[in-house]
Amino acid sequence: MDDTSRFYDFTMLISSAYKLLRRAQEKYTRLFGLRSVHVAAMLQLLSEPEGLTATELSERCGVDRAQISRVVSELERDGLTGEASPGEKRRYRGRLRLTEAGARKAEAMNALVAEKLNAVAGDLNPYDVQTFYKVLRQINERLEGV
Repeated sequence: MDDTSRFYDFTMLISSAYKLLRRAQEKYTRLFGLRSVHVAAMLQLLSEPEGLTATELSERCGVDRAQISRVVSELERDGLTGEASPGEKRRYRGRLRLTEAGARKAEAMNALVAEKLNAVAGDLNPYDVQTFYKVLRQINERLEGV
């Protein structure tokens, strides 16, 4: 395969995978009455019971702090997140955590994510899946330098 064909193959596969992933995210996040960024934030908070600052949450979700601020406000309004230590400075210094209702919803989302990841991996060799993620991370790191 020449470089041009390899470039088009890579671009098409990544683009197609992204579109399919977005479609699945939209389909399944609707079941919870949320958008994918809400789900990402809630799953990150689920993995950190002591909470995360908005800055940490922004970095882990790969979105800017202004968007995380809006997302956190929406989740708080819906009773899904709150301050880990009320009274601390908010948003970028205070720690955010899931409420009990938020943790229950995030656990249900986490179970659905695990189910879908297992379905996608199917009968693939676990070593191959691990290698795929390792190589994809390396490609992403190298693309940052392009």
